[in-house]
Amino acid sequence: MSTASPPKRKRGRETATDMTRSLGLVILVVLPIWLLARAPASDEVELREVDPSGPIAAFAADVPAAPVPGSLPADWRATSATYDGAQQTVRVGWVTPSQQYAEYAASTAPRDDVLRLVVGADVEQLESLTVGGEPWEQYRDSDGSLSLTRSYGSATVVVGTKRASVTLSELEVLLRSLTTR
Repeated sequence: MSTASPPKRKRGRETATDMTRSLGLVILVVLPIWLLARAPASDEVELREVDPSGPIAAFAADVPAAPVPGSLPADWRATSATYDGAQQTVRVGWVTPSQQYAEYAASTAPRDDVLRLVVGADVEQLESLTVGGEPWEQYRDSDGSLSLTRSYGSATVVVGTKRASVTLSELEVLLRSLTTR
């Protein structure tokens, strides 16, 4: 006696129950992934603050004639600081009280190279600005970013840079903080 097996259903003849079960399995896989991958509810990103004193002190020791940033108001938060001893180049960036970006850069590399690297190639030179009795050359990038630059012996100091979104008044706060060590 042979038992006949029920005929197989043709593909495409699934019932609503079959489709519901399949959808349930997909939801069981996708829902946890979606819950874990969601962005945080807050739009604010925490800034990673750094201590710029090491790179600033190293540059000041190697190039004592160039002024370096001194103390700034507490609401200026340093977010980047690098020093390349081989090139004698220091760069420090801050987020200002108005949530803009300001940068100090100084180097003993040839002046034109520093300006091209830090300020940009497509800049317009504006009239000089005097801050604290010292004249600073003023440049505006094609996107409106301001940079102020001045030479101290073999060192070129730039405040602002091509990534700067800071206002002139905030740049002046940074300039007034510059001291030689």
